[in-house]
Amino acid sequence: MQPYKAALLSLLFLFTIATTSVTQAQTTYEDDPGFFTPVVESLYLQGGIFEDTQLIGPAVGYRFNNRYDLNLHTELLNTETGGLVGGRSIQLSILNVGITVGQTNHWNNGLLLRNEISAYQSFNLNLENYQSLTDPALTSILGLSSLYKPLSVSENITFMPNIGILAGIGDYQPPVSSGNLRQGFDGFVAGPQLGLDTKFNIGKSFSITAKPQYRLRYNFSDENSVGTLTFNVIFNL
Repeated sequence: MQPYKAALLSLLFLFTIATTSVTQAQTTYEDDPGFFTPVVESLYLQGGIFEDTQLIGPAVGYRFNNRYDLNLHTELLNTETGGLVGGRSIQLSILNVGITVGQTNHWNNGLLLRNEISAYQSFNLNLENYQSLTDPALTSILGLSSLYKPLSVSENITFMPNIGILAGIGDYQPPVSSGNLRQGFDGFVAGPQLGLDTKFNIGKSFSITAKPQYRLRYNFSDENSVGTLTFNVIFNL
């Protein structure tokens, strides 16, 4: 898998170089430059006798104008098992770093076309008693295009139903943990995405977006599909 991983990293490097002069990523909800932060980008807690796991991942982004923005997401996974593997306790710490870049096109009929690409790379900080097991690893790139239709129900509330299609490629060796790293998949995947975003205007320079989302991902390498339902809250500053 090393040549495969090297190719993914090369693709990520070339993409980063190509977008350095025009940074792209979240402008669906506001037009003016400013920060935004997803509140629950990564949050998973599992406590017990057999496993103690914490997955915490803050994210912050910046809108450069009404078209381009950039989002940085870092998540830290800590897991300690109670002698589940070969009768020995395993401790691991993994840092997963993701960058999302994208573009929003505002059409005359009120529709919005959102294009984005996300790249993630994990780094093993601690793998205690992980002998004879394959080390966790993640390198993945995922592209997404979504069509939004804003529907204002009042001065302060706007529904934004959306439908999109995604495709990506990844190299993923999951850790011995119930916590799963963001964008962790192996091989080539594609599928649809549905959402019903709801934007609440709090003031002239602040809004909150509730973001329920369903994603169906078909893995062409394993010939199976995985559906996930997520909910996030985004503060638009």
